Amino acid sequence: MSPVSPRYFLMEDGRRTGPHTLAVLCQKAEIRVIDRETLVAFEDEPEAWLPLRECEGLSAGLFPEKAVFTLAAKTIESVNTTTPTQATSVHEMLRSNLARQEAAAGELLKPLPPRSNRRKQDFWILFGALNLAVGLLAFRLPMNPMVFVSIIALFTLGNISLVWVMFFVMDRY
Repeated sequence: MSPVSPRYFLMEDGRRTGPHTLAVLCQKAEIRVIDRETLVAFEDEPEAWLPLRECEGLSAGLFPEKAVFTLAAKTIESVNTTTPTQATSVHEMLRSNLARQEAAAGELLKPLPPRSNRRKQDFWILFGALNLAVGLLAFRLPMNPMVFVSIIALFTLGNISLVWVMFFVMDRY
């Protein structure tokens, strides 16, 4: 047989409630239904009402002291303890940069000649081939309004697409 845990009566809003177990008292303390001033009586002494703050063990279990967090003092250790003997001036930096640039002048790459642009030539070749193919298609198909409109649309969209791709989408090659 397990030992019976102590049970308590509470005075809530002028009414006696209970008996309550310690777990119920913990829940009521968490949701702040009871505080340190709430009257409590033990089950074996139902008429001895005491505030919770006077029941040392019970008060400490229900209302633990809040931890106070503080920042500890910390010393900062300086790593660069030596001071520079003389500050570098702007003119010294410029002179050293110019000396390095003159020393490396022979090692720099020569500018490349401009690339040849074959884009116009390729455009005219593709333009002629596209329009020749559309023209041959127009002569080979039977002429009716539907075919005629389709040939005109193919001619227009093909040429606009060719200009767009050759001069706006593609880079120089």
